[in-house]
Amino acid sequence: MSQRAVALFAAFGLLAGVRVAIAQSDPAQTWPSKPIHAMVPLAPGTGGDVVARLVLNGLSQTLGQSIVIENKGGAGGTIGTGQVAKADPDGYTLLFVSASHVIAPALYPHLPYDPAGDFAAVALAGSVPSALVVSPSRGFKDLNDFVAKAKASPGGFTYASAGVGSTTHLTAERFRISAGFKAVHVPFRGGGFQPEIIAGRVDFGYSPIATSLPNIKEGRLQAIAVSSPKRASALPDVPTTLEMGYPDSDYVIWFGIFMPAKTPREIVEKANAATRKALDEPTLRDRLAGLDVTPMPLSPKEFDELVRRDIVANAALAKAAGLQPN
Repeated sequence: MSQRAVALFAAFGLLAGVRVAIAQSDPAQTWPSKPIHAMVPLAPGTGGDVVARLVLNGLSQTLGQSIVIENKGGAGGTIGTGQVAKADPDGYTLLFVSASHVIAPALYPHLPYDPAGDFAAVALAGSVPSALVVSPSRGFKDLNDFVAKAKASPGGFTYASAGVGSTTHLTAERFRISAGFKAVHVPFRGGGFQPEIIAGRVDFGYSPIATSLPNIKEGRLQAIAVSSPKRASALPDVPTTLEMGYPDSDYVIWFGIFMPAKTPREIVEKANAATRKALDEPTLRDRLAGLDVTPMPLSPKEFDELVRRDIVANAALAKAAGLQPN
């Protein structure tokens, strides 16, 4: 072998070694190279869990890597969320959570984590509207008729939610405060309150459209308003509370993906791009649209800013509603 050939082989060997060293020093280049663990601090089978599984399955296909989902509810989702805050920031632990993430500080002043500072916001899966539902047997003509009757019976109306400080709770409180009537809160663990409204044992509640739509279509529930700024595509004939004349009554429930705060920024950006690509895939896009999930294509920086704003806004809402920290 000539000296030139030997030199060429040596150069190729050196180049390969450099590439290996770069890959080892920059894990973002090879991420993800192993299965990812996704924490979903929601009860299995809930509307949020359904959205989580659809999105994470799409993300898994886009990344070409499996994502193992773990449901861990309890304490408003703070137990599972706390585990992610303490996880290795290597890109192999995700948190898929609802807007309850930005409600928690108002309810749990001694949280073992900082919802903004201990997490890197990755991507938003989208937002979902809720419907204000009542039993058709109550005979409410529309939202204004409902409010008039609630005001005529101060504290006589009851409303259901998935628990104190849940998104369904604060959605109802935001509307109640705007409309100016009193009502008694009846929390239900896990959100299975629709049968109580259907039976007329509870007067009203806000329920994600994805889970209440079958009962609405079959006439067991009556939707008299939606919480989103614009009408919901699944209920185009149902007005928003805003258009019915109740200012600051809308409430957006979003779902998003987070990683531990010190995760390399390159991995966060890569995960954001992969999530947005997955959400643009026609099959997933159509399935989410069927659940009335509205896209919210934000960058990680924009999502981080949204989280900080929402923490402040929810703290003010919780105070106005008289919610007591746990």
